Amino acid sequence: MNNKFCKIAITNFRGFDNLIVEDFAKVNLFVGANNVGKTSILESLFMLSGMSNPFMPTKVNYWRSQAVATVDGVRYLFHNLDFSKRPELRAEMKAGVRKLAFIPVMANDTDDISSSVSSSRSTIRQLNLDFGTTESEECAYHATLYTDAGGNVQQTVDSSYREDMNSLFISADKNDGNASSNFALLVKRNRKQTVVDALRYFDPAIDSVEALPDGLFLKIKGVQELLPISMAGDGIRRMINILSSIANEDYNTVFIDEIDNGLHYSAHKCMWKTILRFAQQRNVQVFATTHNLDCLQGLKNAMYENRDFQESVHVYNIAKTKNRGFQAYKYTYSELEEAIDNEIEIRR
Repeated sequence: MNNKFCKIAITNFRGFDNLIVEDFAKVNLFVGANNVGKTSILESLFMLSGMSNPFMPTKVNYWRSQAVATVDGVRYLFHNLDFSKRPELRAEMKAGVRKLAFIPVMANDTDDISSSVSSSRSTIRQLNLDFGTTESEECAYHATLYTDAGGNVQQTVDSSYREDMNSLFISADKNDGNASSNFALLVKRNRKQTVVDALRYFDPAIDSVEALPDGLFLKIKGVQELLPISMAGDGIRRMINILSSIANEDYNTVFIDEIDNGLHYSAHKCMWKTILRFAQQRNVQVFATTHNLDCLQGLKNAMYENRDFQESVHVYNIAKTKNRGFQAYKYTYSELEEAIDNEIEIRR
């Protein structure tokens, strides 16, 4: 997989002044205390995977706040709201690099972006995106997000760049509407059985899933009537949403925020076994977050039962240290097992 992420360097982005995470595996889990920046790492990787799309910054902001997308909303990408320091993202891939920089143009500026001011009270009227795929310091491609005279958000794209990555971001929302629409698309594309088989692995009582005009329904063994998805547990709904989203297209990379959201602790091992098998079968690289130690224990147990998983998963503890700033501590299976078995506080 040439589009596999191997390493990322994040500078002046959201809560990070500087962070490097390296040696990515097929499946990567970010853990740590609340508000340490786990989701920000997913967002960084996701924006790099679609770096030619100027609407990427407004997308990640929308998933966080559900607010109407505005150009000025990209201010929250800037570390400490300091607009004089451009956020920069750089990833090493299996083949080549990806890099992306954000340059703001303020409402009271001229068209010369060098005159941008750093006051957090200023309004951003335009965001310039410089991106590239070579080791050179210069970014060869450029795109723009701006507000037109009518107050509408518009974009300009670089027609000389052709994107070859296809990535998916699954937010922490357990939206039944998303699950229904994604599964309905699978039915149309004749890919339904892939997800049904995976769900049976998650819960053997599931006989089938049906997309009907009034929503998604489950056929459960021993139950005469189809049950609406709203009657199922949060875990099943979350799994349907994740699996049907992934199966709809041939993605290179999938990002899942709060992967265990809505799952009972007893379902974590089965969730991981299902996700890990699905990632192997579809040859996708997965990045996920959690702050749940039960989820981490479930992952360890899933890897213990299947040695193939042990080589394909890395866990990263994201922590802010007193002397070295933000750090990412990598755990392989053996290190994760030792940390959990000896009750070491992996979240520091």
